[in-house]
Amino acid sequence: MALPTLTKTLDDLHSSTWERVKTDVADNIFDANPILKVMKARGKFVEYNGGTDIMQPLEYGENETVDWIGRSSKVSIATGEKFTQAKYQWMYLAGSVVRIFVDEDMNTGEPAIFNYTEKNISNLEKSMKKKINAGLMDDGSQHSLAMHGFKKYVVVSPTTSASVGGIDCSVETWWRNQMATMSGLDHTVYLIDKMRTIYDDCSDDGGTETPQIIVTTKAIKNWYEDEALDSHYYTESNDLADLGIKSCAFKGAPIIWSNSVDTGYMYFLNLDFFEIAYTASRWFEMTEWKTAQDNLERVAQIVAKLNLICSNREKQGIIHSITT
Repeated sequence: MALPTLTKTLDDLHSSTWERVKTDVADNIFDANPILKVMKARGKFVEYNGGTDIMQPLEYGENETVDWIGRSSKVSIATGEKFTQAKYQWMYLAGSVVRIFVDEDMNTGEPAIFNYTEKNISNLEKSMKKKINAGLMDDGSQHSLAMHGFKKYVVVSPTTSASVGGIDCSVETWWRNQMATMSGLDHTVYLIDKMRTIYDDCSDDGGTETPQIIVTTKAIKNWYEDEALDSHYYTESNDLADLGIKSCAFKGAPIIWSNSVDTGYMYFLNLDFFEIAYTASRWFEMTEWKTAQDNLERVAQIVAKLNLICSNREKQGIIHSITT
């Protein structure tokens, strides 16, 4: 029986190291973003198996057979349209782990190899984290192959003709998010009033379903804190405190800021209607190691198959044009 070569041994060591740490890497990537950390804690990372697309069932109509009845009353059996489906694409995030021949040659012995491997993995983790954080607050237009972000589902012109999940919101009014503008308005006077309005617009009768998190820029978050403190409206979020995240809150909804949010925007999100869809067989999996065509380097790819999907846009909202 042929003895394993040094290259095969090193491949196995690197691959086994990745298998040992990949769950931690994925956790580190998603826990670094407060929104994703909340979604993960609430079970909003959902496994979907098979299919070329992600099919999301949507409930948009009522059962019109439900009514009060009396003696000899008839109960309707009419069927109306109550359900449809949104169709979302799978997106793939991938990166390469490259082992430089000369560097590897100088890092022999298992301790040195593990240290070298972990540096490569740490670098990959930081880069993937940056890509996902940027994509989460975008609409996918910055890269045709990028994951959809909240900006895809919560837009400043909800009545404009646009297909989201294969459904045209200019035709289907129930597939539109809520929107308010502060164009020309002084935030020191109107910000909290607008926040109250859009919060209520995103809620159902009685307020049992309400926005669960508010995402905005650092400047707007600070403006809110100034106004809320002055008006005794300021509270802190207990929900995020339990996850180790400090934030203020509006009507119980934590307010967080992100550098990825467009200037002047404030999102009101109900995370019950969002999911990170993923496939377990493609969840930060490593390919086989390969030798590059024109040099001695060894390379493998890490790939994750996922997308952010939405099942109810009507419960989401945005305030835009918030300026000084």
